[in-house]
Amino acid sequence: MTTRRGRQGARNARAGASSRPAIDGSDGRLGGAFLGTAPESLERAAAAEAWLSTRLDVQTVFEPWATAPAAIDDLFDRLGTLWDAGRTPLLTWEPYTRTPAETPDDLLDRLVRGGYDEYLSRWGRSLAAWLAGPDGEHDTDDDRGLLLRPMHEPNGDWYPWAPAAAGVPATTYVRAWRRIHRIVTDELPAGAAVSWVWAVNHVDVGDVRAEALFPGDDVVDWAGVDGFNWGTSQPWSEWHSPEEVFGPMLVRIAACTTRPLCVPEFGCGSERMDGSDPDAKSAWLAAAFELFGDRDVRLASYFGTDKETDWAVFGGEHGANTFRIGGTPYRTYPGFRRGYLAFVDRD
Repeated sequence: MTTRRGRQGARNARAGASSRPAIDGSDGRLGGAFLGTAPESLERAAAAEAWLSTRLDVQTVFEPWATAPAAIDDLFDRLGTLWDAGRTPLLTWEPYTRTPAETPDDLLDRLVRGGYDEYLSRWGRSLAAWLAGPDGEHDTDDDRGLLLRPMHEPNGDWYPWAPAAAGVPATTYVRAWRRIHRIVTDELPAGAAVSWVWAVNHVDVGDVRAEALFPGDDVVDWAGVDGFNWGTSQPWSEWHSPEEVFGPMLVRIAACTTRPLCVPEFGCGSERMDGSDPDAKSAWLAAAFELFGDRDVRLASYFGTDKETDWAVFGGEHGANTFRIGGTPYRTYPGFRRGYLAFVDRD
């Protein structure tokens, strides 16, 4: 096993699978971000890496279950572009059957009954071809790897794959996850570099506890917690520290698995009682990375795009300072940069 300090040169290398940290977290901590839709986000990711003075190990992608062959081909073309840029894709694979409005309310029941088996097999074959790399051969120097996160945040009530929203028992979700894993994995060669990421929301919303939704160590490679500090950006929200957001659920998840912990999606807004407070957000970000290190979180990927509020830490609406690349200014948060670098270099 290579030490983290010994890997710093490899972290800054821009090409080649051999220079990448292992996607199982066995040779160090992984850091990354969601920076928008690929391939449009590539320029922004490269600029963010210039600001960080290191690379993003992973780049998060969100993708629905678009079943048309052309849509599957387009997805893997985009993932290939990310891989060629030096980042391992972290694919958040959302079982929206094209759009949320078109997704049936009984999605989980259909999954368990085999209603999506043909799609999953076809998708698995496309994944196998992508993993083989340009030469089409497995177990060669151009092989690729993927972090795969299906059916995330199932302990909430806002996704159709969440039992609380679907009105089904937690066991239906577990059976659906295990079916997805089996069908996709059956299409892959032995030893394929796919790490399966199971991630819950940082609090249970509804009557289903996160622990009841764990599919099992045999079908999960990473166990994670998603969490956000919304500040006062919403009528129902208030400012919460990283410990308040993540601490209790990280303890709960660590107690139900032997798999490494991750935070595959997190964010902080800047809104407080008196308006935007970039310095408070910057301090929160540094504290979050410190907490992750203390709790032995091995992977953390930031939701870095302004959406419901100003989540972005690079090139967003607000910032605690400004970083320039050429003539382009980017609003930034030094707490994120400081925290990120300390996290990925921590032994």
